[in-house]
Amino acid sequence: MEESAAQKDRIVVGVDGSHAGRAAILWSLRLARVLDAEIVAVHAVGLLEGAHRGGDPAGTWRSGVRDVVEHLWCVPLADAAVDHRIEVVDGDAVDVLLTAVGREQAALVVLGARGLAGRPELALGSTSLRVLQASPVPALVVPGPGTAGPDEGPLRHLLVGVDGSRPSRAALALAAEIAGLAGGELTVVEATQAGAPRVPDPSAALEDLVAGIRSEGIGAQVIVRSGEPAATLLAVADDVDADLVVVGTRARGDPADPLVGSVARQVAADGHRPTLVVPVGA
Repeated sequence: MEESAAQKDRIVVGVDGSHAGRAAILWSLRLARVLDAEIVAVHAVGLLEGAHRGGDPAGTWRSGVRDVVEHLWCVPLADAAVDHRIEVVDGDAVDVLLTAVGREQAALVVLGARGLAGRPELALGSTSLRVLQASPVPALVVPGPGTAGPDEGPLRHLLVGVDGSRPSRAALALAAEIAGLAGGELTVVEATQAGAPRVPDPSAALEDLVAGIRSEGIGAQVIVRSGEPAATLLAVADDVDADLVVVGTRARGDPADPLVGSVARQVAADGHRPTLVVPVGA
């Protein structure tokens, strides 16, 4: 049994007790069932340092944090028939999550769009932005409950944005893999802007790529629209009621202003559906 679990893909999910964090746990379960993956739920103790009462022994306080994480925040993991582990680690949330991704050789990382400390007026918190900037694996950013796209049930419809670039081809391949395993279908969207040259893709045209996906028995439709890419993707996602939006990202942003101007960041920040961001090297 242990050997079988060790051979599984792993999904790292950040947990912090926020509404978006709880939605992230449900989405990690959803994907774990599709991918037959093990979940590693990680909480960075540094997020709750302000709650540590000075009179409490450090060990007692830490044990209390572990109890909260395991018996309150991660109850859906205990109730689900999915392999999982829970880790409570000292340190900054971003460092702890990225270290876990590397140590576990994770297939992807899942996190809420905003944590407990996030500013309500911001769609993305600093943790999610910094993870998107630095993650070497696909990162799923999940808005809070009550947003479009259910937290449970089959993945019936994935929308993927393409522009001919290598990251967008990686995003399309991953979206097709998930759709195939989940028994879902794809909407493949290319947004064209007036005056902007299309990224060349001499290896394969969009229709050829989609034809290959259809040959695997996966339903896929192609939509080409004129407009700003992020806004176009979000509009089409609403039109087709997508469960999940998948986008590639070419490069990491400036450390002082991560991912500003990138389609991936805009879709993850402005959308109200879970967004899977696939980095260039994934």
